[in-house]
Amino acid sequence: MKILFALSIALLFVITPVYGGLLSDATGLVNRLDVQTGGHTFEVKTTSNFDIPDFEFDKDEKKLTLYISSGLENNLGEIVLPQNLLSGNLTFYLNDQEYVPQVRTNEKISFVTLNFTGIGDNTLDIVGTEYLSGLTEITTDT
Repeated sequence: MKILFALSIALLFVITPVYGGLLSDATGLVNRLDVQTGGHTFEVKTTSNFDIPDFEFDKDEKKLTLYISSGLENNLGEIVLPQNLLSGNLTFYLNDQEYVPQVRTNEKISFVTLNFTGIGDNTLDIVGTEYLSGLTEITTDT
């Protein structure tokens, strides 16, 4: 009887539950990207299971480019994008292909949910129709 009890306890630690998944798939890496443009600094916050080692912002094209490095096949992420930085009709390009993520907006932010596949390096371009919405560009005379 003791052996049967010990065996059933041991099986609890050996058999993985059906709903069990990789811990790395659920881990959220937080990146805070400080975008400096027009004399202002904006924080773009990302939470994802991939890393963003670098980014670029082009004010003339109204485009934010995120360089993504992923070690997982299934990539999940969330981006909090200030409306003052980029707003209007947002268009997304993942590796130069148009991409349609889920986007929710309010008067302060756009909340973007990403879900795509691919291990390795990826590029996400976010293009807006409005730049510095409600703000004035500050220029410094030198």
